[in-house]
Amino acid sequence: MRRLVVIAVVLGLTVCRAWADGGSDAPFRVGEKLTYQIFWGPFVVGRATLEVRGIEAVDGHDCYHLVAQAKTSGLAESLFPVDSRSESWLDVKDLYARRFRQNRKEGRHRRNDETRYDYDHQQAIVTDFLKGKERRRELKEPVQDIVSVLYYLRSQPLKLYAKQNFVINASDQNYTVTIKPDQRKSLWVRPVGEVQALRIEPNPTLKIVAANKGRMWFWVSDDARRLPLIVASDLKLGSTKLVLFKIESANPELDNHTRPSTTNFRAALPGATLATTH
Repeated sequence: MRRLVVIAVVLGLTVCRAWADGGSDAPFRVGEKLTYQIFWGPFVVGRATLEVRGIEAVDGHDCYHLVAQAKTSGLAESLFPVDSRSESWLDVKDLYARRFRQNRKEGRHRRNDETRYDYDHQQAIVTDFLKGKERRRELKEPVQDIVSVLYYLRSQPLKLYAKQNFVINASDQNYTVTIKPDQRKSLWVRPVGEVQALRIEPNPTLKIVAANKGRMWFWVSDDARRLPLIVASDLKLGSTKLVLFKIESANPELDNHTRPSTTNFRAALPGATLATTH
């Protein structure tokens, strides 16, 4: 279950000074909320959300306030309760992370800390709220965190077989990650219907995935929205998926509020099977 939570989060407020859309070229807007069902094998074990909460100032720079949450339900909640919230502040202009905060409860494990990316002084300042300690790490270049990277990628011109590199900061370390979309398929995903999608496998993958000799893929819509449709992973302990279930936006006409039964939802998702094909 803990491995599931790590993937769910990867899919991981101060006072807002504005509620504008931000950069006009961004494929996401303030008010967008994506809801995912989390599957462990054939079972729905929870929900996860990605939300553009607003635009706030961080060190004098306008930033998208991004919120990712994951929570277990049903039997999974009694076996291994999870209530996880990760927040990121992504620079509207330059599209790199300026602050990251997480408050995660996973079984008996708890983590509550914040990372401030001080680019002027080339430092990442991590505050552990549980231990009351602060540590600093060298920061030589702009980075993404595990939430902001999803929105950064949505702003990029993703193309089949086109390679891109970027730096992710996670667990006080920087990792240079390479992506190269390697498949393009038509998927049917409930909120958007049938859509062309690109498959992306990050290299290196998450440590927990590599440790279990697994692989992880993202399926992103190959259109102007670049929606994260499915996150799929194969591990020694089984397969897990996050499948886009509902889209809400600042424009009510774009919202999707109906909810089919879990059985019908699975039957209508050939895309979920495609996401684990390799």
